[in-house]
Amino acid sequence: MPAIDINPWVRELLGELSVNQQRQLLILQGSEPWCDAQLRALCQLQLSMLTLSNRELETESGTSPISSGPIPFSKADACLGREAKIVVLDLFTGFNPDVLCIAAGLVQAGGILAILSAEIKCWQQDTDLYARWQEPAISVQPRFAEYFFAAFDVCDDIGLRVTPEALPTPKAKLPVLEATQFVQGVTRQQADCMRRIEHWVDQERPGVALIRAQRGRGKSSCLGMLVERLAKDRRVLVCADSRRAAAALLHFAPQAEFIAPDRLLLSNPSADLVVIDEAAMIAQSTLRQIKRLYPRLLMATTTGGYEGTGQGFMLRFIAELGSQNLLQIELHDPVRWCTADRLEWRLNQVLLQDRMDELDMPDSCDLLKWQLQVVEDPGAADFRESLWQVYRLLTAAHYRTRPSDLRMLMENPDLSLVVARCGHRVVGAVLLNREGGLDAELGKQIFLGHRRPRGHLLAQMLTAQAGIAHFAEFQGLRVQRIAVSEDFRRRGLGTCLLECALEMAAASKLDYLGASFAMDSETVKFWQQAGFSLVHVSYGEGKSSGNQSLAILSALNPRVEVALGQLQQRIADQLPVWMTQFLQGLDAKQVVALLRFAGFSAALSGLEREEIEAFAFGNKGFELCFVSLQKYVMQWVAENEGDIDPLLIEKAIQNRDWEGLPRESVGEGRKQLQKRLRGLVEAML
Repeated sequence: MPAIDINPWVRELLGELSVNQQRQLLILQGSEPWCDAQLRALCQLQLSMLTLSNRELETESGTSPISSGPIPFSKADACLGREAKIVVLDLFTGFNPDVLCIAAGLVQAGGILAILSAEIKCWQQDTDLYARWQEPAISVQPRFAEYFFAAFDVCDDIGLRVTPEALPTPKAKLPVLEATQFVQGVTRQQADCMRRIEHWVDQERPGVALIRAQRGRGKSSCLGMLVERLAKDRRVLVCADSRRAAAALLHFAPQAEFIAPDRLLLSNPSADLVVIDEAAMIAQSTLRQIKRLYPRLLMATTTGGYEGTGQGFMLRFIAELGSQNLLQIELHDPVRWCTADRLEWRLNQVLLQDRMDELDMPDSCDLLKWQLQVVEDPGAADFRESLWQVYRLLTAAHYRTRPSDLRMLMENPDLSLVVARCGHRVVGAVLLNREGGLDAELGKQIFLGHRRPRGHLLAQMLTAQAGIAHFAEFQGLRVQRIAVSEDFRRRGLGTCLLECALEMAAASKLDYLGASFAMDSETVKFWQQAGFSLVHVSYGEGKSSGNQSLAILSALNPRVEVALGQLQQRIADQLPVWMTQFLQGLDAKQVVALLRFAGFSAALSGLEREEIEAFAFGNKGFELCFVSLQKYVMQWVAENEGDIDPLLIEKAIQNRDWEGLPRESVGEGRKQLQKRLRGLVEAML
């Protein structure tokens, strides 16, 4: 059979796309050599082109890379802000849904997203880099790839499949779209956005102005043009997770003064306005500190997309501000492609990035009644519709739900699930990952820091970090995610899901049920009320939350009970030192929640008690009695309910510098602060 020449067909397709301003998904499925040959053919079209691939691709001449060179998946986010007529996504080393989202966002109106892939019947799970969730298990079958390609098989106008045997014939022509209109380089929505924000800046009122948009709406370019205008008569600082994350903004404001978040907090330079691009990518604790130092912030964030951060950003940080201190502006019109673009619409459908309104409860739903279901194989075809509801529930409740999590839900062989239903609606879910059970030698290597196998997060954390050398040998369930619909929160459903998970673990003769999560005062209270024990506090801050992670356990056998007691004693012994080291940056509410969860207790000698009284009732210096004072205050906070003065936490427990302590008035200096601190301790005594 003669080889198919796809170029005449692709030229005709591109001609049609240029007329209707649509974008097209082109699936090239066949052997690896055949797909590479089609890629070389596409290069001959001499059009702008980007290739995302983990392989070394070759041209006909032998070894030189195709086009400007393939971009590995690990660096795909470096492409953000770029665009091309043809974007190629190579799946021969595995299917990463997050990179698929990035690739789709790079395609211009009238362009093609070309996917290189083996046929599903020839898919190699053992060479798929993204089918390995935790050692040694891999996905049994490529369920996500099967689902993805099948979804486009029933949508021939968007997903066209080319194989070595045939070229497709579209069954329906795509409707003609109108490109978003630009006037003097900006869209109508961008112009309105800039006008409103300039007015807000001129008012000089404290608060936050926020530009929200889905990817491709031009929010970063809008932000860049605003910086150029505003910086003419005021000092404007530009901040982002990295300079690369702000590349689109800096393209429109090349003279902007960029500063990284950690540098901003460390040096605290004066500024009339701080502008933060892709704010949801910055840890929320960091954003809170910036807000504390700079009362006027202009921010932009992507809602949804491959990062999986935008939804949680809206739920958590923005909700704390209150409507009076917040100006929100949303951009809807796309700038790289057209409104009603079919490729964006279809990908949003397939990757469940739309229809969040389906989480709304029917009027007939009793908020005090639900039914629990244990699901051992969440990715099974007969559970598919319910799984979509679970994914959307997680997206609404968590700030780190990505498209790759959808594949994990479908394929992870160590995953099980408990769902709560109200009628046909999923209103709660807990994801459980079976982990541990590693052999003694591997556990020893993990303890020594020589090995770090994929997965087994809690088992490895308590072995390598918390110092229980044999803990990885225990086998248990880790709560990977837990989510409850907004209408059902604070009604006992979360606790009910955990009780079911405990019963599952006990019935399977497992050793524990545990979890690890970013420290948050409300989350800590939930796990404490559910009866779990705090066993570890991580030294480093999580990238997405900016907070330390906590590990908690509920033991199901006597040997784990012993390990649990050892870990709790370690916390009691070392927590005072931790508070002045890696936990010194925690806010007061988190410190209070942590101490109460840990049930901190310390034995004070008579000498230490006299030292505390000398500070409270006399004139003994703080530094001379800090060690005694710290233990006493920590125990008092752990044993007493109610609000605690932040000064007591930040100085008597964390020993922060006097200059950075919370003040009741502008003129309050060190002497006045120490006097106020004496009064607080006197009241405690």
